[in-house]
Amino acid sequence: MIKKNLLRAGVLLAALLLAWGIFSVESAAEVKPYTIMVYMNGSDLETEHGMATDDIIEMLESGLDSRAANLVLLTGGTLRWLNDVVPDVKCVIWELRDGYIYEVENLGVWNMGDPGTLVYFLNFCKDNYPAEKYGLIMWDHGGGSIAGFGHDEVFDEDNLSLLDMRLAFEAAGLAADKLEFLGFDSCLMATVEMGVIGSRYAKFMIASEDLEPGEGWDYSFLRELNKNPGIGGDELGIYIVDYFMRFFDGIDDEPLHLSVIDLNKTGEVMAELGGLMEVCRDSMGRDQMPAFRNLASRRGATKTFGVGSPRDNESDMVDIGDMAMKLYDLFPERSEAVLKALDEAVLYSRDNSDINLRGLSTYYIYGGRDTADVSLETYASLGMSGDYTLYLKDFAAILLGRGNARVTRGGAASGGGNAFDYDNLLRVDAALYQRMVNGELVIVGIQRNDPFPMPDWTLWPTLNGMYACLYEAGRTANAVQYAIPARHNGNDCDIIVSFGVGSPEGNILGVRNEDGFVIQKGTMDIEPGDKLAFYYQIPRNNGESSWILGQEFTAGANLTLDWVEPNEDDTAVGLILTDIYNNRLFIGKVDIESAQGENVADNAA
Repeated sequence: MIKKNLLRAGVLLAALLLAWGIFSVESAAEVKPYTIMVYMNGSDLETEHGMATDDIIEMLESGLDSRAANLVLLTGGTLRWLNDVVPDVKCVIWELRDGYIYEVENLGVWNMGDPGTLVYFLNFCKDNYPAEKYGLIMWDHGGGSIAGFGHDEVFDEDNLSLLDMRLAFEAAGLAADKLEFLGFDSCLMATVEMGVIGSRYAKFMIASEDLEPGEGWDYSFLRELNKNPGIGGDELGIYIVDYFMRFFDGIDDEPLHLSVIDLNKTGEVMAELGGLMEVCRDSMGRDQMPAFRNLASRRGATKTFGVGSPRDNESDMVDIGDMAMKLYDLFPERSEAVLKALDEAVLYSRDNSDINLRGLSTYYIYGGRDTADVSLETYASLGMSGDYTLYLKDFAAILLGRGNARVTRGGAASGGGNAFDYDNLLRVDAALYQRMVNGELVIVGIQRNDPFPMPDWTLWPTLNGMYACLYEAGRTANAVQYAIPARHNGNDCDIIVSFGVGSPEGNILGVRNEDGFVIQKGTMDIEPGDKLAFYYQIPRNNGESSWILGQEFTAGANLTLDWVEPNEDDTAVGLILTDIYNNRLFIGKVDIESAQGENVADNAA
């Protein structure tokens, strides 16, 4: 992970104290070309590692000329700020001007997950910082179409859903006076659903389909306003994307993506997506189970964002372009219409993905089966394409083996719910089974069947001398990321490990905390002295599983992933089969009677 020079004892602190103690805040009644508004919900990103402070430093050092633009921040949502000026817990409005930061208004303890706070900030900026163009940047975690944006640490991790943001934008009058651009310096927010909602309130959107590194955007892009203060949101968005990609140049371990979207064109993308899924739904009506198998196998292979371990895999955001390409052979005209609409809506997009990302994502239920009811209810409330919403409901009903699908479901033994479908495998993973101290059999060392690049198959991963359980979480062009379900200093998390050309035996990126549906931006470092324990799956031969927490240990100064030959006395190599319904069948070469009877099927090939 890139580490910035924090300079907390230098540039930021000196500038903050000097500005705060000596200068008075001037009136900003002059109409300027731009007002850039940053809704900075610091959350644990600031409390743990000062990432919001880092970006304030970037803004101060960007060289932005105050004659070209007003730069106004609302800080809050954070238990602790890692500088001596921004107060903990409270919300404060700041003006950044010519390298200095000025406190404008201390609001007190307000909730950054309350749409009213966003309304106040937007109206305050419009009233006090008039401009020809306005841009809004939402800074924090993100979770896509179902979860929305942000986590306020002070208010029990409260966040802004897409409907909350729509309420705030409407109440602030943005429908009559559109933003020039809406930006998300957060994960997973380049969604067509956010685009459709935002199209009433902004001209352009800059956001990422994928996860973002913790450092987020490079705010040096602000200097480009000096050259062309009247620049459009589309052109400025291109600078934002290019600065971001250049900042992380050469980084393969973490996914990178930003796109610039013409919000006026997102409605057409949604409409064409609905048309595509209407014919998919019709196909299930004519011949349900064969059609569903065909669609589910394609869904399982579609590029998905925000993937973690099986304990936290509810995001279900997919690249719309890849989704259409996976369906192209079945419905070429409808798929082509989706791709054409995407090309018109996405003005600019760059990434380091293993596929060609098309710049917009959508919600497509699959991994998050356990939260299907909540997610589908939330999606329906967004008021998107009726055809797409109905398709999701029917697809989920068959996926879960329910009887409320639009047509009568046949062939109960063929899959759905927990009935494993032997005839429709999605993938086969290698796994290592270990007998724990308490006698339970657990899965450790899981690997995909196409590791890239991994050590010898006879070796299995350990951390601190204990087997770790790895689940594939994402891919870039030159690396693959795995998630190790764990507990870190009392918090459930995934430890993210990347395998790439420069790290064939694994590079530990850090901890990604489990925050419900909202995905943490970047990873947190594992420090010496931190307390860690791994979660392991206890398999059952009916496809169900439970989780057990392993022995806690203390992280040392050099925590690395090590590869060892398994001890044959207490381990056995087996398989995990996954069908198109995301059901799992655990197969291991173990002695059932002497182990645990129904834990693992004794029929390994």
